[in-house]
Amino acid sequence: MCGDHARHLTCRSCLNLYPDAVLLTNDDGILEEANDKATELFGYSHEELVGMHAGELVAGGASTAIIAEALSAQRGRFLRTPLGGELLGYRKDGSEFPGEVSTSKLEIEGQPFTVASVRDITPLHQALAQQKEAERLFALGIDHSPIGIVLTDSDGSLTRVNAAASRLLGRHPGQLLGRRITDFLHPSHVNEPSLFEQAVRDDIVHLCNERRYLRPDGEVVYVEQVVVLLRNSDGETDSFYVHLQDVTGRKKAEQDLKHLAMHDPLTGVANRRLLMEYLDRFLARARRAGGQVVVMFIDLDHFKVVNDARGHTAGDAMLVELSRRLSDLTRQGDVLARFGGDEFVIGCEDMDAEGAHQLAARVTSALDEPFIIDGEEIFAKVSIGIALSEPGDTTESLLRKSDTAMYEVKDSGRRGAVVFHESMQQKVSQRMATESQLRKALQCDELRLRFQPIMDLGRDKPAGFEVLVRWEHPERGLLSPAEFLPAAPASGLIVDIDKWVLEHAVRQLREWESNHPTLHSLTVAVNLSPRHLNDRNFITHTKELLALTGIEPHQLHLEITEIEEITDLDLAIKHMNEAAELGICFGIDDFGAGHSSLRYLHRLPVHTLKVDKSFIQGLGTHDSRSAKIIGAVINLAHALGIEVIGEGVEEKSQLDELLRLGCDKAQGFFWSKPMDLTEGPRWLEQNYRS
Repeated sequence: MCGDHARHLTCRSCLNLYPDAVLLTNDDGILEEANDKATELFGYSHEELVGMHAGELVAGGASTAIIAEALSAQRGRFLRTPLGGELLGYRKDGSEFPGEVSTSKLEIEGQPFTVASVRDITPLHQALAQQKEAERLFALGIDHSPIGIVLTDSDGSLTRVNAAASRLLGRHPGQLLGRRITDFLHPSHVNEPSLFEQAVRDDIVHLCNERRYLRPDGEVVYVEQVVVLLRNSDGETDSFYVHLQDVTGRKKAEQDLKHLAMHDPLTGVANRRLLMEYLDRFLARARRAGGQVVVMFIDLDHFKVVNDARGHTAGDAMLVELSRRLSDLTRQGDVLARFGGDEFVIGCEDMDAEGAHQLAARVTSALDEPFIIDGEEIFAKVSIGIALSEPGDTTESLLRKSDTAMYEVKDSGRRGAVVFHESMQQKVSQRMATESQLRKALQCDELRLRFQPIMDLGRDKPAGFEVLVRWEHPERGLLSPAEFLPAAPASGLIVDIDKWVLEHAVRQLREWESNHPTLHSLTVAVNLSPRHLNDRNFITHTKELLALTGIEPHQLHLEITEIEEITDLDLAIKHMNEAAELGICFGIDDFGAGHSSLRYLHRLPVHTLKVDKSFIQGLGTHDSRSAKIIGAVINLAHALGIEVIGEGVEEKSQLDELLRLGCDKAQGFFWSKPMDLTEGPRWLEQNYRS
């Protein structure tokens, strides 16, 4: 007993200082005192607790002897009693709770007591249950996760592997457990530091990277791996938790996108962007090592003819085959690119002029074999421009030089290869200057017309005349078309020049007929550029011109050269048919000199064929081939209802042969050179007989 009431109050006040429920018992297990926490925990009032036996607060029927024995111990924790079960507290309302009890001996005024501290560990049990459930769910999550998950010890050796990780690495768990995951990396990563080492060295909890793993069958799998460093309570490295995500599909998609961004989708070779990167690197290395870079610009001659005649599918097949042949000729370190359309570029480093010529010869020879498209043979040639790098050259300057050289090949008659020379650039500069001056010439009315009569051989009198254009240059004098017209197509001025010539020619014919009554029903032949035929204002402008001048449509003859250069053949044919329906006549100029004029006869509304003068020059000589060719052309044309005009007649013998072969009309110096505005009508009046 504690003695008097004051001593009880003092003892109780001391017990209230404890955070847990505290009971004070004597050696018989009788409660002598209890703090307020004990009354809250057990549900009894202070008066009810004092005097109770401690066994009444224990569930499970523990005997008072057992409780007394436990409480009489010098010090002890009796979470587990001698009965083998956990000690359960028993409240006044009959509810039970798991309890943790700590006891200690206390002597007050020579009398022994036991102090029992009781803590309700229900929250602890709940937490343990939640932890156990969480561990169960965590284990299920690992085992059934679609992402590979592995656990390792502090050395990185695998201690747990889920099914997804086994599938990803291509090995069953027995082949993985106990080994380091780095053992299965692709050999290219062998000498790279692992994330495990980096995490420990740099004290980083979470790290991520991307690596390739090698499966037993040799297949490479791209893996995004996340490594989490786990520490024990002492802060030391305990283990690693690792996520392994298969990103092979994504990597392949990324590679495909990158390939598409840097390669031509049709042929698979490099595109312009990748070409520029290669050439930049080539030039940088050449500057450091004193080497030389070669750029070869390759253009497929008359490719548009294939597209127009056989369709774009055939054209695409031809480009694919060409790229294959060119790829076979390039070295491993070279770059082959499709620059655009039918243009390809080969870039080579460490190559001299001799090597460039040899490569160009191989490229030319590679096209000796025909292309087999839809079971048919198509023969093609290329024009090749070569640029050899010099100190100070850039990628842009090399491409510009090779492109200039390529156009030099085309200007000289196509096919073959030529190395860039500064004179070519001067020629380009001169052409640009000519373009600028030619534009001014149109504005200042410096163009002049010349007229050459076309004779009707059957009636031996003029049938009309062909209009030719000259440029009265303020400084260089009268220029022939060869000196300025080549600059017109590239600048777009050719359509404007065509319109100027057409308008002035028709007006001049109208004026001659009005001022010279003996001249009537003459025709006027005007050369029309391929680009003009694609001009959507062509028909409207021509109709307005005829209406304005009063010239009959059949008096206007439009002559076409370079049919293969027409950008949109279908549109051009549509315009020609519309013009033909008005009564306008069309003719093919320089027939036989082009590469593909014959193939268009069945598609174009042609009224006349003008045989090229190169064939006329062979007439009246010992060479009979020209006469046979012209005779065949005349027979073919007449079978199609087409008239034939021989141009470039200079000798009487040539005229006699044309008459013998049945040619319809002719023109040339034999009758007259091109005449100006004053000479033309005078000559016509002298030679025209009604």
